[in-house]
Amino acid sequence: MSLYLAIGGGGDVVFAAALAGEEAVGQLPWERFVVDPEPGPVPPSALREVVDLGGGLYLATPRSYAERGGRIFKTQGMCVAEVLKKSVYLADPYKKPSELSKTLSRFNRIIGVDVGGDVLGIGCEDSLRSPLSDAYGLAVLAKAKELGIEAEVWVMSLGADGELSREYLMNRLAEAARAGALLGSVGIGRAQMEVLESLVGRCVTEASAVAVRAFRGEHGPSTMRGGTRQIVVDACALVGFRFDPSALLALNKAARLIYQHDAPIDEAAEILLAHGMPTELHLERLLVKGLTLSEAVEEMRKMKRC
Repeated sequence: MSLYLAIGGGGDVVFAAALAGEEAVGQLPWERFVVDPEPGPVPPSALREVVDLGGGLYLATPRSYAERGGRIFKTQGMCVAEVLKKSVYLADPYKKPSELSKTLSRFNRIIGVDVGGDVLGIGCEDSLRSPLSDAYGLAVLAKAKELGIEAEVWVMSLGADGELSREYLMNRLAEAARAGALLGSVGIGRAQMEVLESLVGRCVTEASAVAVRAFRGEHGPSTMRGGTRQIVVDACALVGFRFDPSALLALNKAARLIYQHDAPIDEAAEILLAHGMPTELHLERLLVKGLTLSEAVEEMRKMKRC
């Protein structure tokens, strides 16, 4: 069985579910701050009505929810389960990459899905706010491949999350191709789009919705996150690129550090910060302290050193 694992957190699992069809769907359960204002990924202790499969893997059903910081909410994987009436796997990023990869060895193929392309970055780009989840996911996939599991990274809708520009991402894609990391491309058809549309209408996601907007014929510049990020909506959002995680690891400094230290995601955040790479965890901590988004982003810029 194949697992389409959303490695970018938030709404990436929506796109992963559309791509998966009848195959298994999973996520690293880290929600956007508007859904879960507690910093960091949702820990296992906050999961409710899930099946504990052991080793950091949980199965969410349409009844599942999370309870954290006095709030009750559904992760977007739980939202997918509810809409599609399909169980969705939740992978615990507080496990070491080596531990989680062994747990995921129950699957014979793992597709790590990233919407937007942050995983193609180095980890410290000026406009990059959330390198951690993707980098951790890439480290897990590289470890899984070492165990003999067929593993790939699929980057869908380049630039759709408004962090790294499409021009920069195309340059990074070319660099990955020169390094032998590019395996090919993938598109989304009408049947998959119907699933994606149904999920975008119910779950919390902006990046995964860009492909839907493009499929409906929208074309041109746009904004997201309340106007704080610039994106382009066009047919490129319907296309993705496939990568070898082991080869891609060599190009992503953040992922390489996590891989080398075999660090759980919270420890990984501090390792990256020590190397001048603040992450979405640090951004969320600044927001909890009462800083506005623009103030928090400016503070993160001051922390960057690479």
